[in-house]
Amino acid sequence: MAYYLGTYQECINYDIIVTQGEQYVHNDNWAEPRVHPNGNDYAIRKHPNYDAELTLVESLSDDWFPNDI
Repeated sequence: MAYYLGTYQECINYDIIVTQGEQYVHNDNWAEPRVHPNGNDYAIRKHPNYDAELTLVESLSDDWFPNDI
């Protein structure tokens, strides 16, 4: 699953674009930003139909999921 990396606000802005574009209703939205355990980095799932000028990664590295080990 591909993700975009960016600031919290950049991830929220991407979610707004996708949510409006897909016309989600009733407080539904595309995705919630995921915060890295370092507390400084954020990622949001990439929608197949929407691109952004953020860093694209094919998947999140293991350090995003330290409690899943």
